[in-house]
Amino acid sequence: MPFTAFHIVAGASVKSVCPKYFSWSIFTLTNIVIDTEVLYYFFTTGEFSHKLFHTIIGASIIAILCASLGKPICELGLRIWNNNLQNEKSMERLRWLNTGVKINTVPSLIGAFTGAYTHLILDSVMHADIVPLAPFTNLNNFLGIISIENLQYICLGSFIIGLVIYLVRKFV
Repeated sequence: MPFTAFHIVAGASVKSVCPKYFSWSIFTLTNIVIDTEVLYYFFTTGEFSHKLFHTIIGASIIAILCASLGKPICELGLRIWNNNLQNEKSMERLRWLNTGVKINTVPSLIGAFTGAYTHLILDSVMHADIVPLAPFTNLNNFLGIISIENLQYICLGSFIIGLVIYLVRKFV
C-alpha cells in the first residue's frame, strides 16, 4: 500500500455504516502507528521492513494502546478540527463537516481493532516480508490472493461507497 493512505480511506465505509460504534480517528491513528515501524526500519536500515507491528500480536498491542491512550489525542484533534471549521471564514461552506468530539470506549475499541486487523490483512496481501500469524506460523496465506491493483480498487471503492452513504445520511 502507499504508506497508510489506502488503509485509512477504506475505513470510511465502516464509519458511514455504523457511525456511533466506530471511531474513524482511532482507526486512523492505529493505522499510522502500525506503519511507524516501517518508517523506523526505512530510516535505520534503508529498507522497508514489516516486523512486530505487522503480526497479530503486535497489531493487537498497538490496538490496545491506541484505543486507550489515543482517545485523548484524537479528541483533541477533533476539537481542533471543529474549531478551525468554526473560526475560519474560508471554511464556512465546510461547517457541515463538524463532528462529535467525545469518543466512547466501544467505538474506540472497534476503531482500533478494525484498524489494526484490516491493516495487517491488507499489508499481508502485498508484502512478502510479513508473517501475520508469527510466532505461531511462518506462513503468509494472504500474500498474492488478489492483485495489488485490485486491492487498491477495493480500498478506493470502499471509500467511495462510504462517502456516498455519509453524504446521503447527512443531507437526506
